[in-house]
Amino acid sequence: MRYTDDRYRLGVEIKADGCDIPKDELTRMEGSLAPLGEAVQDFPSAELSVVVHRHDRAEAYNVEARLRLNGKSLVTGDWDPYLDCAFQRCLYKLIRKAVAYRERPDRRAEEAAKRRRDVENLNRQIVAPEEPEGGVLGQVVADGDYKKFRDAMTGYEDWLRLRVGRWIQRYPEAEKQVGTTLHIGDVVEEVLLNAFERFGRRPAQAPLHEWLDGLIDPSLKAFLRHPAEEAENASFARTLRETPV
Repeated sequence: MRYTDDRYRLGVEIKADGCDIPKDELTRMEGSLAPLGEAVQDFPSAELSVVVHRHDRAEAYNVEARLRLNGKSLVTGDWDPYLDCAFQRCLYKLIRKAVAYRERPDRRAEEAAKRRRDVENLNRQIVAPEEPEGGVLGQVVADGDYKKFRDAMTGYEDWLRLRVGRWIQRYPEAEKQVGTTLHIGDVVEEVLLNAFERFGRRPAQAPLHEWLDGLIDPSLKAFLRHPAEEAENASFARTLRETPV
């Protein structure tokens, strides 16, 4: 069973492992969650996962619960021959942990969670530019003219910089190199070089910005594998673009 209690912004998932939870028992479990909801209602979000295990040899139930708050996971569990008793004791311990965390939060976990939310919000705010006329790009690619292709893609440069910057945050080893052996502008140039080389194989129905977005990850990984070589390629491409006709 999975649902969200909108009163407390509490997401709930209750599942069974090796047993069935009777419907009336599920109803009682759900009704018991109000005190936990009250303990976490001031958090931006809360996710509760409960797993019920039945151990036939021990003739007992093991209830495990995990509550995720602001990037911090609170975990507890309990055993009892009766499911309701195991669940209620587990829930009681979890409420105590949630109250203690609310009063003494993990600032580092909160800051990390906030950074992840900020990145997600920025990604939603980055709007792709309008596509240049398809015939223009197709023609300059057919002519092998990278300079004209790059000029036609100028409107995408700022958008690509933002997308590349967001993408780099997915790779801690890459993020550490930004500004030293890795430059966002070089990755952007690599993406556009790959776009020029692969334009003829672009899926006909794919929006240009989605296709470019799909080139970011392989371009970044190429930089991480061969930083000096890829930086040289980017520099050469930049020279081609800046060379007067």
